Amino acid sequence: MTNLTEELKNRPALQFGGAFFTVAVKEGSSEIIHLDFNDDPNGISWVIPLGDWEGGEFCVPQFGIKIPIQSGQILGAMTRILAHCSAPVKGFRVILTLFADKNLLNHST
Repeated sequence: MTNLTEELKNRPALQFGGAFFTVAVKEGSSEIIHLDFNDDPNGISWVIPLGDWEGGEFCVPQFGIKIPIQSGQILGAMTRILAHCSAPVKGFRVILTLFADKNLLNHST
């Protein structure tokens, strides 16, 4: 098992320095194509799914792709500029989404 400190040294782009002001928790899926307008325009949202399910791929219709993501994996995307949704889910899935809300960032400066 890799030590997280070592992994962050090897991948400095993953060191966010407290970039997450918001954690959203949702059960199931978001099957409607949308943009996350409250996200920071330059930020990356990180999606962490947990549970036992089938389906639920991260869909990017404008590129015609579906990205499978399993429990415990992490997916990063610029969800403010990338229209997205998820495929239907069969089973139990909870999604943790970590992101920087543009309004909170504006108040912090």
